[in-house]
Amino acid sequence: MTDKQKVLVCGDVKGNFKALFSKIETINKKSGPFDFLLCVGDFFGKSNIELEPYKNGMRHISVPTYIIGPNTEAEIKHYPDIDGCEICPNLTYLGRRGLYNSSSGLKIAYVSGIENSDAQVDSNAYNFNQNDVSAIRDICLKGQPSFRGVDVLLSSPWPQDITNHDPNEPQFKYQGSKLIAWLAAHIKPRYHISGLEDIHYERPPYRNQAPNGDSIEIASRFIALAFVNNTQKKKWLYALNLTPVDRTRLCDLAQRTTDETQSPYPLSLLNSQHSNQTDEGKNTQFFYDMDSKDHNKRSKNREGFQKRPRPEFDQAKCWFCLSSPDVSKHLVISVGTEIYLALAKGGLVEDHLLILPITHHASLSILPETVAKEMKAYKKAITKYYASTDRVPVFFERNYKTSHCQLQAVPVHKNQEPTLREAFEELSQSNNFQLDELPPRSQLEQIAPAGTPYFYVELPNGEMLYHRIRKSFPIQFGREVLASDRILDMSDRVDWKDCQLDKEEETELAKKIRNQFQQYDPAA
Repeated sequence: MTDKQKVLVCGDVKGNFKALFSKIETINKKSGPFDFLLCVGDFFGKSNIELEPYKNGMRHISVPTYIIGPNTEAEIKHYPDIDGCEICPNLTYLGRRGLYNSSSGLKIAYVSGIENSDAQVDSNAYNFNQNDVSAIRDICLKGQPSFRGVDVLLSSPWPQDITNHDPNEPQFKYQGSKLIAWLAAHIKPRYHISGLEDIHYERPPYRNQAPNGDSIEIASRFIALAFVNNTQKKKWLYALNLTPVDRTRLCDLAQRTTDETQSPYPLSLLNSQHSNQTDEGKNTQFFYDMDSKDHNKRSKNREGFQKRPRPEFDQAKCWFCLSSPDVSKHLVISVGTEIYLALAKGGLVEDHLLILPITHHASLSILPETVAKEMKAYKKAITKYYASTDRVPVFFERNYKTSHCQLQAVPVHKNQEPTLREAFEELSQSNNFQLDELPPRSQLEQIAPAGTPYFYVELPNGEMLYHRIRKSFPIQFGREVLASDRILDMSDRVDWKDCQLDKEEETELAKKIRNQFQQYDPAA
């Protein structure tokens, strides 16, 4: 895979889906293939009938497309309840806020909605506050003492003061967000893309600032795009050709251009800290087949009707990132460079294991190459470990109502291997969905683009079964198959909550499995 990534960005679509996707298809054939299309501003419009052919499969979106969230209350109904969810094939809602790490290494930070400057009022589906931008800053900087910046920042509003120090002295007016300016100053995007104003504006590049002023900082380019298919023929589509910032030579990042200006943001922004409040006493759960909970209560607006609750996931508080203060470290079996191994909480059997990336990646399908390589090494080690007791591993992942990649490994006796595929297929049919076999040597990232909910299982003989989740899905499906009377005969252990141990018992069990696994440990 080449380091160069070809990315398209566009402004407010406002329901003009046919014009957008027809244009993208033409450009992709002529100048592609492009890796992403990123959209800012108002994606949906008053009428969204043009999206129906793409939803029902009559038309195809040629480039994987990622959008951010609503900017008004009226738009909320058009978005999925789950962050990182697919609206239709090749169209994914990124979520309210976060950092998307592509498999190529691109870092795309995003924040949905418009600014709510009152930090004491909870943000909702169509606005953000200072806690939201602080959380994004923390996600981007976590574990990176030599943080360079991100590749792209997506925000619908413009940052406040962005036209400062532009020698062209633009005269147009715009609604700028001081919180977006604060975020941009801290995470240093190479490209910052915004919409909403129906203005095409490309600011000359500016050099980011360091608090102490003695480090080499990258340059940023701000690009605002107009509405799709606007009658004034203002530019609404832009192409980028990017090498991920962490794979770019420092001397290239430091190289200056003749039109470069000083930063439009005051240095004081770097010295201001927005506190990111956390919930005390939250009942968190660790290392199991995790169900994502919507902790937001239904609330009534001024007219008295109820808003639809929207699940919120804050990557800064991820329970499975090893650096999190909330992680259950007493369950950890092994720690590598990119991967760690832990006992599943409430496991089917004593050595039911989870293979997890150390830093935040949402699913197997988007793991960077170095992480995926170490994941394979741990799978081989686990296979050898189970083989020492005449057992074989079943690896499965449910990328649905989860937040952090969790590849589960459950051992079954080798004599059960011939019945595994039939058991998975029978239970899927009884739940009215189909498991498809993936071709040998196929790549999951090609079949399940980022944001695609899916269930994936790898059988001991190397067969890979896959289901693309479109609506609901039985949360305990993988456990239920393996706990059936045909395999482990443990029907009373389908639900992890029925299998919990207290912390002292978990600690002793982890110590036992750690000692048994040590001779196979890739990190030893």
